[in-house]
Amino acid sequence: MEISYVLKDCTFKHNKYSVIEAETWKDKDLDIVVAKGEKFAFQIMLKATEEFNCTIDKSSAISWKGLGNRVRLALNVPNSLENNFSINILGYVQDDTKAFVNDAILRDKDVLVEQYLPQTFWIEGQVPEDFEENNLDIGIDIFKSFGYEDEEKVCTIDVPVKVRNVVLKPLDESKFFLDLWQHPSCLARMYKVELWSDIHFEIVDNYLKELASLGEKVATVIVSDYPWAGQSCYKVYKNPSNLYEYNMVSVSKGLDGKIKCNFESMDRYIGIADKYKMAKEIDLFGLLGNWCAGEFGNPVEGYKDPIRVRYFDEKDKVFKFINNTNDLKEYIGLVLNHLIECGLWDRVRIIADEPNNPEVVKECIEFINSTVGTHQVKYKSATHDQNFLDRAKDEIDDMSINLKLTIQNYKDIESLKKKINDKGGILTWFVCCFPEKPNSFLSSPFVENRIIGWYTYYFGLDGFLRWDYNLWTEDPWKDSSYKFPIWKAGDMFFVYPGKDLKPV
Repeated sequence: MEISYVLKDCTFKHNKYSVIEAETWKDKDLDIVVAKGEKFAFQIMLKATEEFNCTIDKSSAISWKGLGNRVRLALNVPNSLENNFSINILGYVQDDTKAFVNDAILRDKDVLVEQYLPQTFWIEGQVPEDFEENNLDIGIDIFKSFGYEDEEKVCTIDVPVKVRNVVLKPLDESKFFLDLWQHPSCLARMYKVELWSDIHFEIVDNYLKELASLGEKVATVIVSDYPWAGQSCYKVYKNPSNLYEYNMVSVSKGLDGKIKCNFESMDRYIGIADKYKMAKEIDLFGLLGNWCAGEFGNPVEGYKDPIRVRYFDEKDKVFKFINNTNDLKEYIGLVLNHLIECGLWDRVRIIADEPNNPEVVKECIEFINSTVGTHQVKYKSATHDQNFLDRAKDEIDDMSINLKLTIQNYKDIESLKKKINDKGGILTWFVCCFPEKPNSFLSSPFVENRIIGWYTYYFGLDGFLRWDYNLWTEDPWKDSSYKFPIWKAGDMFFVYPGKDLKPV
């Protein structure tokens, strides 16, 4: 069995069944330059003239086909750096065109590789801040064996890394404001566990821990039911998937007719986010700019924003929805005053997602303000509408504008940022189902994720927002295509659901 390999940088995206030109396999060198403290990665692509099972650890794992051809990859770095480096198998998933692309960094330790078909592997590392050398040599040994034969060393791949005498701050200390929205109800639904149960919060903990490692600064807190109306999932019959989010607050109405709230789940969620230092800001979803008032309905008579709050009526012993502004005002006041009493108020923002009617937003802001007396409420919007940006920016304390608006308003970005920063706010930018480039779809080259930081620096903004840390179709491993071509596969998530209750 003959084995071929090629080195690729971290931006390479492989289509499993695409033709790889012969010249590609001659490229054995990479130019890697890193700062101290910087996480970096590169890829190895292997193929062989026969089928083989490849392992990336010292286990005796074999495939279901038994003791056939076996290949083992072993990473060689200085002993003091072993915990800083890892090899992972890259998993292939289907995009909207049914092409298999390498997207998931798996925790599996072996993979069966088809004859002549390349398989990619992800090598990730981090040079410690106290590293004293200018160069680091990484070695990857390739071994092969068959049946009960002794392993034979095929070759050692040498990957030199140049280390600059610059220290990159840890992400939790970075000024870059990363704002990836979380969908906690989706976690319970995907793993088929009870909403807000202990096992659900164990899963939440796993996912927030991983998100915090990326430098996340915001905790997503849902305080009404179906704020996005399930992304209109009720209209999608191809790959039908439940995308609704539910209130973190348990609401009831007592025998005295007063609204009562149990904040245990909300507090627990914020507590986990605080534990991982990713709640610099607490964004309340579901109180402003809720979606689909016409199609999905609005239970509150005389109120223009479709706030949907389900509660248990202790007198009638049935569940109902708040349907009048008096109960709504009481409910909002209870939520906001609870956060005030918990000492969290300076971090709280009430966020509207892509509002397009400035008059309605202003009217609803006045209503919300009336629920907390003299306390100042801070508002935030993810803005995609030029009219809203022009007419409602004075009411908004924090703002994220989509890339199109960022470019259209480039000459005014500096003054807009100063105005928001002077109020203590943050100005970021975002992409969603558009534009085509740059984005984080399965079809997007990995380099498009890397340029997020460069774009942020170029525009002089505070950070980046995206709506989709973990919202999945029914089974994203089998079919993540949804609403294509309006949405593209990968638009809804940055991580996959792992079988071990952790993100992949």
